[in-house]
Amino acid sequence: MSRLNLPPGCRSVRMEDGTRYVARREGGHVDVADEHIAPINGMSGNGDGGLLHAMNREFGSTGGPTRVCERCGFRGYAFTATCPRAFCGGEMALQ
Repeated sequence: MSRLNLPPGCRSVRMEDGTRYVARREGGHVDVADEHIAPINGMSGNGDGGLLHAMNREFGSTGGPTRVCERCGFRGYAFTATCPRAFCGGEMALQ
């Protein structure tokens, strides 16, 4: 999933395949499926202003050693001993 920040006054985005993403409030954000990232970034009128810009979210610290889950590959903070993902729970190894 990727996070899409909506411009002020916008509450939802409807994709060509009929999928609709609705934020809790105007100007909020929605989590969109990965297959919708390229179409959103390529929307006409979006231009260099980048009113809508979807990107993959990556968790982890920006400095110092991080840990990686041996089971699913999740990248987390150095102090995380077990994977926080609900479906995994694997051991985190220092990278």
